[in-house]
Amino acid sequence: MYYKLLLAALGFFVSSALSKSPHEKLLVVSYDGFRYDYLNLNITPYLNSLKKSSTYAKCLLNVFPTQTYVNHFSLATGLYSEAHGVIGNSVYDKEKKKVVGYSYDLFHYNKNVIPIWTLNERAGKGRHSGVMMWAGGEYEYGGVNVTFSKSYDENMSWNESAETALSWFVHPETPANLVMLYFDEPDNQSHNSGPATVSERTREQIKKTDNITKYIMDYLKKNDLQDVNVVFLSDHGMEGITLKQIIDLTKFVGNKTDMYGASPVLQIYPKPGESVRRIYKLLHSAAKKNKHFKVYLKRNIPKHFHIKNCRRTAPIIAVADPPYGFQDYYKSIQWQIDNRGESPTGVYGIHGYDPRTISMHPYFIAHGPLFRKNYAAGVLRTVDMYPMFAHVLNLKLPRFRPNGSFSGVKDIFRHKY
Repeated sequence: MYYKLLLAALGFFVSSALSKSPHEKLLVVSYDGFRYDYLNLNITPYLNSLKKSSTYAKCLLNVFPTQTYVNHFSLATGLYSEAHGVIGNSVYDKEKKKVVGYSYDLFHYNKNVIPIWTLNERAGKGRHSGVMMWAGGEYEYGGVNVTFSKSYDENMSWNESAETALSWFVHPETPANLVMLYFDEPDNQSHNSGPATVSERTREQIKKTDNITKYIMDYLKKNDLQDVNVVFLSDHGMEGITLKQIIDLTKFVGNKTDMYGASPVLQIYPKPGESVRRIYKLLHSAAKKNKHFKVYLKRNIPKHFHIKNCRRTAPIIAVADPPYGFQDYYKSIQWQIDNRGESPTGVYGIHGYDPRTISMHPYFIAHGPLFRKNYAAGVLRTVDMYPMFAHVLNLKLPRFRPNGSFSGVKDIFRHKY
């Protein structure tokens, strides 16, 4: 009996070893809304200890608007929002005359876009990708689907989603060499009770991310996956907002416009019979008096927003200054008050501002055999993550080149390039 058990154990070990991909392996883990300075709150002991054996950035400089779908797709493509077309969590498609929410259409504005998971699958030779709840990951691109995918499921426990995603690395038939794993906190709680700097409930969610980080790293060690390069990062930061900081733009233009998107960025379309110039003048005059928001004609949108060269961008956009928002967010806060018993004088969470706003910046830690240890990398860029991922995976960049470049991340690797 003893020998049978021993042979069975040996057989399992051999099959597990053989099921690992022969290619360089990469795991990318995103904690939604994890601000760059949350690591300084003394509530993430594991993540902070991991920095000693990893490369870590002061922060990531993300893309405009600093929202979830936008930046997760920029992480996956290396493109600014004007290039991949996801210019908000929802967009108005003027050609189809409808609002496009989370869907195939949202992520397929540009048919030349090849997310990193698709680039990996297309390289062939036994390369397989897995995408767990990452924005846009369940769709095909260029006719190619990933080997493993799971769309967003708020009822799936963190341990279950982590274990499912990590098991793809040791799948007996098609072991993955790239896995993208998404968690919806601390963003979700932050919207309800404000950023971690003011909310104990948000701090509890950050502690939860620290615990799942340890779970992930322990799993890799137990399953002989220490050759996996792991990148922990986020899409955006968070700012606090109160009801008193809501600006109602309809007070300045009445019902003469349709407004789409979400605070602090609204896409504004004059209604039929109303001129763009007239609506802009009304809003611009109000902005000069109010001093807490800015309004732009499409052609005058700041270059560093990288959003004006997109068919989906409205003729006018309004952008609130931190920590302000527009009337759409009043409804969101009021819902929290009415349905969850939140305080009318409480602090809530908001993001989406100019990427140069420090509170919008995410964090970054890279751990594994390819990355330098205990190395402070300064400020990195979200758009440079795609060429970095491609380098780790030994993939050639596609013909449709990303906006990011490898030169922005080459110093974080152990070997000089």
